[in-house]
Amino acid sequence: MAISACTKMDDGYKEFLEGGEISYTGKIDSLKVYSGKNRVKVEGLFMSDPKITECRVFWNNGEDFVSVPVNRTNGVDTLEVIIDNLEENIYSFDVRTYDALGNESVSVSGIGSVYGERYQNSLYSRPVYSNVLVGNELEVKLGDMDLSSGVIGSEIVYTNQSDEESKIFVPIDSFTQKIPDFKAGSIYSFSTLFLPDETSIDTFYTTPIEYKPVPTPVLGNAAIPFKAESTSGRWGVLAAPWISNDAVKNHNGYGGWDEWNGNIFNIESGWGAAPVINGKIYQVVAAEPATYQLKVVIRDTNHDATADRGAYFMIAQGDGLPDFVNVETAPEVLGYKRILSTSSLEYLITFTVDAPTNISVGQVTTQPEGFNRYCNIRSWEIIVVN
Repeated sequence: MAISACTKMDDGYKEFLEGGEISYTGKIDSLKVYSGKNRVKVEGLFMSDPKITECRVFWNNGEDFVSVPVNRTNGVDTLEVIIDNLEENIYSFDVRTYDALGNESVSVSGIGSVYGERYQNSLYSRPVYSNVLVGNELEVKLGDMDLSSGVIGSEIVYTNQSDEESKIFVPIDSFTQKIPDFKAGSIYSFSTLFLPDETSIDTFYTTPIEYKPVPTPVLGNAAIPFKAESTSGRWGVLAAPWISNDAVKNHNGYGGWDEWNGNIFNIESGWGAAPVINGKIYQVVAAEPATYQLKVVIRDTNHDATADRGAYFMIAQGDGLPDFVNVETAPEVLGYKRILSTSSLEYLITFTVDAPTNISVGQVTTQPEGFNRYCNIRSWEIIVVN
């Protein structure tokens, strides 16, 4: 025989209801925590329960909190609160709502990251490879970066030709930025921008780096097809700003400009033409203190390295080039290279200017009787190195 006993259903709950039935307010909905610089932003929605009058956001295991008054409307209301003065760390936030009687909701939790000095010190600036300033147009060339660092781009702050401060944002996927109205002689500052994560409300900037672009000395009439100021048949005299001495005009008063090979730069002797002794073709440009490279690209040549004859590409301080026999010893010479058939077709001559000055750039050559010599030049260019 089995014997059983029972009690009334409510008897087991009496001990839990002695203080009255518990009333909960509606909890926050769609909670989001956005990271920031020594701060976070907490957002959420009040979807129901018109009795809510307060919302509290807790952190540090409930030891710290902020209280936000809530004025409910008939629709959906929004929680948006900034919590400042937080140390760099990862935080867990608990959000609860309250009504006027002190009844509270169940807690809703969210995780947020706070970034600060430690993160700031880990950032590095995007490399600036070159600044090419021609007149008032500046071209800034930039290097690549690790995209996982959170880098989003860079900011250039510069002075325009109207003496106004201008700002340009350069996206991380752009490697060249042209500034058409840069004030020559001025500086610009360059910072790199980071978002530590996709929720961040703050953008971090690296310490600005200042650059003073050096104006590029621009050579005129410096590439195929070269222009001639006068011609006679195949030969001519190069047009300004080139300056040609009489020695290179060895084709009945013409020389240096050659109609063959697409109107090329060529001092040629032999094959029935007179020799060229101490021939010079050059032009004069202004240069600011900096390190430069003269880049000369040739088509072909047959010059050799014999001491009493040959040819040089060169740069000299002042208005004019030294004589052939003094090229390697003249104090005004800033740089030179011997033109040789065994060399590459591209000549790079590095030189430094220590103070604002005029420089002369060109070719000096001696091509005696009995030697057929030429050097077909495609282009000349000066490049600012730093």
